[in-house]
Amino acid sequence: MIKIIKKLLNKFSNLRYLLFLTTALLIFHYAHAKDLEHEAPPLDEVVISASGYEQKILDTAASVNVVTGSQIRNGQAEDNLSEPLNRVPGIFALNRQNYAQDLQISSRGFGANSTFGTRGIKLYVDNIPGTVADGQGQISHIDLPSADRIEVLRGPFSVLYGNSSGGVISVFSEDGGPKNIVQPYFELGSYSQRKVGIKTSGIYKNTNYLLDVGDFHTNGYRIHSAADRFNANSKLKFQPSSSTNITLVANNVNLTAQDPLGLTASQLVANPKQAGNNAISQNTRKSVLQTQTGMTIDTRIDQANQLIFTPYYGQRHVTQFLAATTNGVIDLKRDFYGMDSKWIRKGHLVSMPITFVGGVDFNENDDQRQTYQNNGGVQGSLGQTYRMSAKNFDQYAHIDWRLLERLSFNMGARNSQTNLSSISNNPSLNNTSSGSHAYQALTSMASLQYYLTEVSNIYVSYGSSFDTPTLNQVTYNSTFTGSNFGLNAATTKQVEVGFKSKFSKSAQVTFALFNANTTNDIVVGASSLGRTSFTNAPETNRQGIEASGQFILPYHFEMNIAYTLLSAKVKEAYLNNGAYVLSGNRIPGVPNQGLFTELLWVKPNKTVEAAVEARVNGSMAVNDVNSPSMATGYAVINIRAVLRQEIAGGWSFSQFFRVNNILDRSYVGSVIVNQTSNQFYEAAPTRNWLIGAKASYQY
Repeated sequence: MIKIIKKLLNKFSNLRYLLFLTTALLIFHYAHAKDLEHEAPPLDEVVISASGYEQKILDTAASVNVVTGSQIRNGQAEDNLSEPLNRVPGIFALNRQNYAQDLQISSRGFGANSTFGTRGIKLYVDNIPGTVADGQGQISHIDLPSADRIEVLRGPFSVLYGNSSGGVISVFSEDGGPKNIVQPYFELGSYSQRKVGIKTSGIYKNTNYLLDVGDFHTNGYRIHSAADRFNANSKLKFQPSSSTNITLVANNVNLTAQDPLGLTASQLVANPKQAGNNAISQNTRKSVLQTQTGMTIDTRIDQANQLIFTPYYGQRHVTQFLAATTNGVIDLKRDFYGMDSKWIRKGHLVSMPITFVGGVDFNENDDQRQTYQNNGGVQGSLGQTYRMSAKNFDQYAHIDWRLLERLSFNMGARNSQTNLSSISNNPSLNNTSSGSHAYQALTSMASLQYYLTEVSNIYVSYGSSFDTPTLNQVTYNSTFTGSNFGLNAATTKQVEVGFKSKFSKSAQVTFALFNANTTNDIVVGASSLGRTSFTNAPETNRQGIEASGQFILPYHFEMNIAYTLLSAKVKEAYLNNGAYVLSGNRIPGVPNQGLFTELLWVKPNKTVEAAVEARVNGSMAVNDVNSPSMATGYAVINIRAVLRQEIAGGWSFSQFFRVNNILDRSYVGSVIVNQTSNQFYEAAPTRNWLIGAKASYQY
């Protein structure tokens, strides 16, 4: 581990500047401690995303960050998950400027190869999975205007959630009350962007309720990137007895979006706003209609025992027009459902507190998939019909034991079984799309945590994890003529050393060093005309450093910092689609470093708030052979301001404006990994603006 630290310090000299800045802020903080009037709360924040039950961030031997409701909302668009996730170290949420393909989200380099949606990261919304049985996650149904907080877990603890190596992202909606509130809102911005919605919450006859609906439109920064999205999110909480709480959630998304595809290097230089080859001629686009419902039944048997039961069900209908002609239209209808049953017991062992968590997790998704000809953007004749399914059945257990007053021990294990299958209904295709594969893995984790003080600790964690291919990843072989059920599951062994400290009421930092080795990593084989095939890389490695800090400064200033150093490389050479991938090559699609920093000023009565944000990302490889050259790194600066007014009679108002990329930089926001026509690049917007307003009535 010491060698890894030295290697990373030598390789990433920017860490020196981060350490210098952190030290300077601490000195400045203590020099002016008497002037400070409020405190930084996050390490005291109660989270459930690490061990599956409520505990403080400081008490978790894992990298956990919380994005608060105010950070989600104040001066933000509340349109994309990339906005709050930019604040989290270890996470790269790259906005493709393409609502047809979602964000490109990776955690510690896991998930960077996902062509759409998320992979390698487990998603939850109000404890209901946003990730289906095969490990594919979708974020389009996440409703930020109604979000109360976002918990982000990275590292070995993710084994407790199964089928993900990168971590867990959990979004929690607001609770209503204590007063009833009606809140209409709207926003306007560059590229004809507009959003209008209304949120209402409160308490009615002992039922806590929340409802938010919003309609969003943009013409997009690039040609052929317009999108329309309708979101609805609802949550009900009630208590049928003194020992039982029931939470009901339901959400809906209706999305239509054009797909501008990627650009070649020459196209990027000539006009970064243009659409890629065949995007307009084939009218590449996607429509999504998804509805999901779920419930959580939380019952306390007695003071020591708690049972939590979480069933859910959803439907998703996707129609996608690709750049390809043959099988260039995909019509997918999916039913997905499952449940999690969890037992939590708190007691004592040799007079020291111990918590046990055990449970059973079942998920299934059934897909009916049809492909058609794409005749210049018009659906043509039927090409292929087949049915696909994914099922998993997991059992898990976790123990958190306070061995000594200053020492705690965690241990957990999970047995995962996942089955993928596809049945072709077209005999003429000689069952080239039929097949099945069963995956099984026993994964585990262990950690030790030592409390230096009541508000500072160090920890070390180890865990193994398991990533199966998704149904999308087994759809195409390297020639796009059949299925790819020969893909193996990826297995990862990861170690982490970390430090957390709340130095004072107004200064806190977190630091983590990690090293992860993956066998049979699932990587992009080829991407062509909107279709992608995948293969296994023998061995890859991801190692790096994550650091974050929050500092309450004199004169009503606050500074937030999140910094990531990442070395994600091929460890063993291999042949991929006819190209030789060398050992030491960078894993494509993920920056080698990232920085988010924010200087915030809030007027004591909170009627005015202003901030400057800086976001820096390092370079990215575009393919496994690391040729052509990297997508270069970039730095952008954003500014924002919020005004608030309180009016008699229960009314309040707020307005915000923000300018993104105020220096008008041109840069590549994300890349399409291993694109066979060299259309790797997805351009990010130059300078753009956004204004919005909210009204709130309490009664």
